[in-house]
Amino acid sequence: MPATTKPTPQSRTAAAARARAEEDARRLERISASLDAAQKDLAAIGGSVGVGMRDLRRDLTRLFRDARRDLLKMRRAVQRNVEHLQRDLTAAAVAKPPASRRAPTRATSPANRRPAAAPH
Repeated sequence: MPATTKPTPQSRTAAAARARAEEDARRLERISASLDAAQKDLAAIGGSVGVGMRDLRRDLTRLFRDARRDLLKMRRAVQRNVEHLQRDLTAAAVAKPPASRRAPTRATSPANRRPAAAPH
């Protein structure tokens, strides 16, 4: 029967961080899909609006374009953060544990100490 190993705190941390990163990626994908749908709908109604609505349509088109650019920047930043986190966690898992500290020496009471040499 194989022995089961307990997950280390670092592996639990890594798993939790990976899960958060995957959830963030899914959220960014949902936002991207919503932007796509909104841009398609805006393009579909583009020809049937009056003069006043054309300005609004142009403003919305610019807003969607800027939102898409910001979304791509955010996606790249999240990906970089995940890569840094994975690299740091891998390095921490490979690093040696700190050397054990020496036990502190027992302090002697003043009565047991040698008398200091008298000054000349």
